[in-house]
Amino acid sequence: MKSRIQGSIKSRSQKSEVGSQKRLRTTRHEARIWLATILCVLAAMAPSANGQQQVSPARDTESDAAELYQSLLDLQNPWTVMCVAAHPDDEDGATLTVLRRKHGAHTVTVFSTYGEGGQNATGPELYEELGAIRARETEEASRIQGSEAYFLGLQDFGFSKSSAEAFRFWGHEEALSRMVLKIRQLRPDVIITNHDTTSGHGHHQATGRLILEAFDAAADSRRFPEQLRGGVRVWQAQRLFVRIGSPGGTQNKAAEDEAQRAGKLISINRNERDDVRGTTYAEQALRALQRHASQGPWPQTIPASWAASTIRYSLARSAKNAAPLPPNAQTFLDGLSLPRKLADELMPLAAKAMLPLYSANGHDNNNLLSALISARKGGLFAGRTDASERARFQLMVERLNRALVVASGIKATLTPQGDALIPGTTTKVSLKISNDGDATAQIRGINLRGLRLSSRLKFPQTLTPGKAINVELQASTPRTASISVPHAEHLYDGKLLGEELAARINVEIDRAAFPVDAMMRIDVAPAVEIASITPSTLVLRPATPGQAGLSSDLTLSLGSQPSAPFTLRLVNHQNETFRGEIVIGALPAKNAERGLAITLAANESREVKAQRLGNFTLVKDSVNGREHPVPNVVTFSVVEAGSSTPVTQKKVRIIYSDARVADNLRVGYVRSVDDTLRNALGALGVEATELKVDDVR
Repeated sequence: MKSRIQGSIKSRSQKSEVGSQKRLRTTRHEARIWLATILCVLAAMAPSANGQQQVSPARDTESDAAELYQSLLDLQNPWTVMCVAAHPDDEDGATLTVLRRKHGAHTVTVFSTYGEGGQNATGPELYEELGAIRARETEEASRIQGSEAYFLGLQDFGFSKSSAEAFRFWGHEEALSRMVLKIRQLRPDVIITNHDTTSGHGHHQATGRLILEAFDAAADSRRFPEQLRGGVRVWQAQRLFVRIGSPGGTQNKAAEDEAQRAGKLISINRNERDDVRGTTYAEQALRALQRHASQGPWPQTIPASWAASTIRYSLARSAKNAAPLPPNAQTFLDGLSLPRKLADELMPLAAKAMLPLYSANGHDNNNLLSALISARKGGLFAGRTDASERARFQLMVERLNRALVVASGIKATLTPQGDALIPGTTTKVSLKISNDGDATAQIRGINLRGLRLSSRLKFPQTLTPGKAINVELQASTPRTASISVPHAEHLYDGKLLGEELAARINVEIDRAAFPVDAMMRIDVAPAVEIASITPSTLVLRPATPGQAGLSSDLTLSLGSQPSAPFTLRLVNHQNETFRGEIVIGALPAKNAERGLAITLAANESREVKAQRLGNFTLVKDSVNGREHPVPNVVTFSVVEAGSSTPVTQKKVRIIYSDARVADNLRVGYVRSVDDTLRNALGALGVEATELKVDDVR
């Protein structure tokens, strides 16, 4: 269950290298030369004090101008801030947005659960189905915040009154182990959280307690030593901040005053305007919050409480040798510093100068690209290889790569032929590499993961401005590949987002090499998927006209002609017509019911009616005396014409309920946050109508 959302809920790649680029080591004399070169290139731009570029209001996808600005801002900041939250939508989206969009900090969020125990404001899905939805909502929200999302995969079992109750379900040591591992993997300099140890939901309290314990445990090699392999090392975060008056918690003016007196208070102004995106950070945070649609409805405009207040945090824990928080500190990172030599390598003047000079000099992409190329040639961020700071250097190398990609206008996209990979088949995938910039590029090679070339391709290839190269690829999926649908069945096993397909294009401009990455995740599905069966559980009960009956020989029958009706939603994931049949019953079996022929067009999704014929025998459990039907599971199989091997199978549970429904009973009900009541009444065969406001006035 130790899973995290991978791929499109983006993580910092552990495998990123600079393609065929050779790492350049510079002497002090050479370093001065390339630093001077970059500054001269930037200074040569026509000096017009236009300030930051005005961009149209922010979208879910960044504009090219905002993306370029962000990539240059990121070059100035080598620090990582981790936000810890119990459920999706518990994160402090406004603070995450300010940290990334204003300060360029690397931000990550760790969620204790997927939120599968919550309500659903957008549909009937609950539990694991809801968790899969909320994971994708979190991906969308994180993209707007400029953050990365990770999950501990602890169970959300619904509302909890205390941390003790949460730990009874989670297991304290198991939960702590997962939190410690995430800190060791992500190596944050600062940790922030909305959750204290006494306020609100029990999951919130437990999460607040976990992060306090994990803050020190992650740095202790005696705690969870089995984690310390494969590049995972102990890690000591420098500071831990807890929000004062957190959402769902208790407003505590005394705590705020005490933090102020002790010099431990940080205030975040979410209402400041982001001139690059043309909105305030609060507006961006609200758009991210709205992506958690299942937990809505959310306000459409900035709430008055947001506009009238700042977000306040108190310093709750510091590492033993951490620098003190300076007076009147403005961010969580103020006062932190790297050793002099390390700071010179990670925060050189060349990196710091690019954004202000670019902004002040007309946003000239050509000169900017020349400066970035000089930085790459000079070995910016490429000098350190020792393990202690390797991850920080890797982060900055990736950020320089990103700046080169955005400034050059080289783009790459993967497009599969079909919506899923099918075991035992080959899927065609197109790779498009385009040059939307002004400089001619050389494509030196392509590294593939989960893909292979359809035919030999000669390198280098020249990519001139305004042109594109289309490369045909193949994804061969073994017959033994693990299925990743339906998503609800893979919430905890790491297969929630399917398989990763990736292409790394090794690009060179003016003898400077950098990678351009195209990555996607795609489901692995059977050729024909049984997406759902209704009812998902069949409830049998004592005799009512037209309903299940209990006869003297303990055989349950359904009406005068025993049959149980089901509705199957089938999805053909193939790009060709499927012909076959639905088999009800275990395979191979002589009494399996055949005869329901199906034909599905390429990529068609359709509902099909099916009936399970025959009786159910009622058996009394010798231990607890409860009665249950035999069989207690009905298996549905989709079989291709001429074959006896199932393409896919799905099972429906059969249960017996000693519930009796009065004749001609009609029930009106008021819907709660989900469809549980409607489904329960339907399972009992009750004629029920959802009541609206006008019906009960």
